[in-house]
Amino acid sequence: MIIPEHLAKQRLAAYGLRVPAGWKAATPGEAEAAAKRLNGRCVVKALIPIGGRGKAGGVKLCASPAEAAAAAAGLLGAQLRGHVVNSLLVEEAMSPQEEYYAAVMVNQELGAIDLLLSLSGGMDIETLAGREDAVLRLHAVPGRDLPLHETRAWLARAGASHTEELAFFLTALLRAAADMDAMLLEINPLALLKDGTLVALDCKLETDDNALNRQSAFQDLRDAELTPLEREAKRLGVSFVPLEGEIGVIASGAGLGMATLDMLRQKGLTPANFLDTGGGISVPMLDGAVRMLLGESRVRGMIINLYGGINRMLDAAQGIASALEHCGHDRPVVVKILGNQQEEAWALLEKLENVHVFKDVQSEKAVARLAALLGVTA
Repeated sequence: MIIPEHLAKQRLAAYGLRVPAGWKAATPGEAEAAAKRLNGRCVVKALIPIGGRGKAGGVKLCASPAEAAAAAAGLLGAQLRGHVVNSLLVEEAMSPQEEYYAAVMVNQELGAIDLLLSLSGGMDIETLAGREDAVLRLHAVPGRDLPLHETRAWLARAGASHTEELAFFLTALLRAAADMDAMLLEINPLALLKDGTLVALDCKLETDDNALNRQSAFQDLRDAELTPLEREAKRLGVSFVPLEGEIGVIASGAGLGMATLDMLRQKGLTPANFLDTGGGISVPMLDGAVRMLLGESRVRGMIINLYGGINRMLDAAQGIASALEHCGHDRPVVVKILGNQQEEAWALLEKLENVHVFKDVQSEKAVARLAALLGVTA
């Protein structure tokens, strides 16, 4: 998950790292007010999850509140590299004496955390990737704090100046990355001011989605970005991906779900979603999942493809029956259920209107029946 720049910088400041004073703005008026708090001279940045905003025209240096308002008016609603600009960051403008590049990233190949530093930072850092020794790299052990003296010695061996300031910054950056479960924490540029202070002028933070349960602030941010359907899927405990088609899909297992999507397309049907119940099936889960998908008017029909090991298929059938009774639907629903208590599940589902039960292990037959019911021929 990519964290917006203003929130990432707030977290960095908590580790004693200096960041520019700044405020988020969603209107030209808010940008103008923020510029006034900064005595006029400021930088207006588009808050979008990509790098290279400066080259794309998403960073504007302004000399007055009026210029900040005009810059905001030009950026808000604009598209930059495929992203619509909905909000801005208005920050104090600084004049670096030197610019560096610093980053912490996960090295999956070595099972380590890499601390990176280039003394030639700025927008074109990518051009240095092929130059030997242009980017200094220190492998850190995951879960172990890097002592300040080790960082200082590493910098000295590399011939860096300002080793004391850089050692403190990099050590704190590594600790921040670990605490935030960062896959990538990148500062570009890291500015050295005339007084020797280091300031993170820009910050890119990408956290591990699998660790969001430990990051309550970021979890709330992710929840706010979810659509109503994605939010409901999270509440039910199912994996859900919206698609553009018209056939609702529920499957027990990612492999079975993906195979069902492929079979639908082979029969000329387009899936409206991918939904995987995972390892657990319950009455509330199936009830909620069916209601969620049939609540979409574009869904013309549904296929439910379940294979239960220790899961009780009768629970699944009861959930399906409850949802269909509530929805009062008139769309065809094809259900293929196999596994624990399958006979009881079949008996219950066969009593329902517009429900077509398949007892064959071959999912293709169930998909072909749904296509025939909808009058679709591949």
